[in-house]
Amino acid sequence: MVIKNIVGAIIVLLNMAGLGYLFFIGVAGFFEDRDADEQDGLHKIAQPEINKGQPAVINEDIAPEEDDLLKDMDLSDLDDLNLDDFD
Repeated sequence: MVIKNIVGAIIVLLNMAGLGYLFFIGVAGFFEDRDADEQDGLHKIAQPEINKGQPAVINEDIAPEEDDLLKDMDLSDLDDLNLDDFD
């Protein structure tokens, strides 16, 4: 008889916990929907204007080619350089 009462009490407690969980899910869903309606006005940010003018042109010929750089260098100053000074 005692076992029957203990099992019955456990079943009643689990049923109450399940109903409480369903109530919690319902209340959380209600407030989630309500909060989303209220937050719509707060999250609206002005959209930046899109510049529809002329596209930017990227000049890829900024750096001269290697051959041009070698022509401009004056290597005669390096003839008198003593490399023994650099240890």
